[in-house]
Amino acid sequence: MPVRKLESTDAFVVTDLDDPPIAVGIVRAAPKVLVDGAELLARAATYAFATFGVQASGASAGVSTTPDGKAQALAAFVAELAPLVADGKLHLSAGTGLDAADVDPAGIHIQDGSLAARGAAAAAMAFLGGDAGERGAAVHGPEAWLERIAPVWAEMSGAAATGGGIDAAVDVLFVAGKAGLVDHEAAGSVQAKLVVPLTPVPVTAKAFAVLSRAGTVLVPDAVSCATPLLAVADPEGGDPVERVAAVAAELAGAGVDAWRHMVERAETFLATWQETLPFGRPLA
Repeated sequence: MPVRKLESTDAFVVTDLDDPPIAVGIVRAAPKVLVDGAELLARAATYAFATFGVQASGASAGVSTTPDGKAQALAAFVAELAPLVADGKLHLSAGTGLDAADVDPAGIHIQDGSLAARGAAAAAMAFLGGDAGERGAAVHGPEAWLERIAPVWAEMSGAAATGGGIDAAVDVLFVAGKAGLVDHEAAGSVQAKLVVPLTPVPVTAKAFAVLSRAGTVLVPDAVSCATPLLAVADPEGGDPVERVAAVAAELAGAGVDAWRHMVERAETFLATWQETLPFGRPLA
């Protein structure tokens, strides 16, 4: 996986595939941003694109900086990558450690949170057969995600979405947070029968096995988190929420094997335009 370390500041950009038409992902800022985590996020975006038949690569960037030095570090980061952005080869959105005030003039974008919420809710509805039957949901994650999901879920399902722990006694559990948020111990306490990621790779490989054995379906984050990616890399491909709903409906019949079917679908497409498949699949 190509990693470009910047010369002007302590930062890097990971591009999952070599020389893609466009690479899309997030940039995070913190005192120390690790490449390993960025590689996983880039891989997750690559599989999301491939699931929808889009020739694009995942990307992920990190800027290691103190809060006091963030403005200067971001300015150097953006200036060094400006040619790639101008050529349409790279698109980065703000991730952890960045907000609108940081990136407003910088050429780093703010993702549409409402679009992401609608995509995740549409994926959940498709896995429920298009009829939630007024089944309630909980959002395990930052308050901002509850504020986005609650009105959308009420509109689509006629039921409430509330905040809750990983063990919330609901039918649908939306999860948001860092990669690997749900480990095998946490997975053992899940009561929901449908887990829907709002952020990439929140479930570990061991947790996925625990959920599957319990009959709990994990909606692939390559589907539930895809709307902002599709809006950027394939805007002419149709409404991203409708596309997510359609692909989710195709995968829903696989039940607990939906994630594996997503992988097969993505890798079949990747093989049509990549000489070799990326090594390693997108689970934390």
